[in-house]
Amino acid sequence: MYIVLALLLLIPSSVNLVVPIYNKEMPSMFGIPFFYWFQTVWLVVCSGFYLAFAYSMNKEEEEKNPSTTATGVPKSN
Repeated sequence: MYIVLALLLLIPSSVNLVVPIYNKEMPSMFGIPFFYWFQTVWLVVCSGFYLAFAYSMNKEEEEKNPSTTATGVPKSN
């Protein structure tokens, strides 16, 4: 499980660090060079990775201790 969670964090970070992947003008979309629209699309994709990571961590914490929330505060019934 922790390997999957680590990949959810490493994939977006590593793609952003490898600039030659997206340092080009073509293909353009609606007249916008690849560099710019790739960065914009990658923002949304990275958000998905980070949300999946946070959801997985929260779900795992709730399974360990169902009487509290992920922040450790007791649930109110």
